[in-house]
Amino acid sequence: MLLHYYCLLFHHMALLLVPRWFLSLLLLLHFLLSSSGSNVVTVNVAAAKGLIHTGYLYLDVRTVQEFRKGHVDAANIINIPYMLDTPNGRLKNPDFLKEVSSVCNKQDHLIVGCQSGVRSLYATTDLVADGYKNVKDMGGGYMEWVKSKFPVKSSLQKEEEL
Repeated sequence: MLLHYYCLLFHHMALLLVPRWFLSLLLLLHFLLSSSGSNVVTVNVAAAKGLIHTGYLYLDVRTVQEFRKGHVDAANIINIPYMLDTPNGRLKNPDFLKEVSSVCNKQDHLIVGCQSGVRSLYATTDLVADGYKNVKDMGGGYMEWVKSKFPVKSSLQKEEEL
């Protein structure tokens, strides 16, 4: 009941123009309340890189615009935003789990990454709660990947070459 209240509160508050820090606080509260019993595993970028090379699918949960600017260089990579940019700010993608399930099954080995590690933690929590068995969160996100000087790709470069 309490979780339902917070979800309704978050939904209604997200429609108002409220500071991003407040929305982040509500998302954190949602995460803390919904993560009890969830077994989210977070790995650092070096471990994530190794898992990607063994065949894990990299699920980038950043916005399409962030993904196009630059992303992890992986053979198996998909971009499904966890949050969507709207005129009212960023809101959780209501179709996130449906979109993931359209390209992945619950036994697939997934590494979930975002820009800094926050959205990927929320997304991983939702995936684990939905029954995904082999999913890991990449701590530090794309910023830590770049900081580690690991290979990246940009969709914008390809478009400029055309």
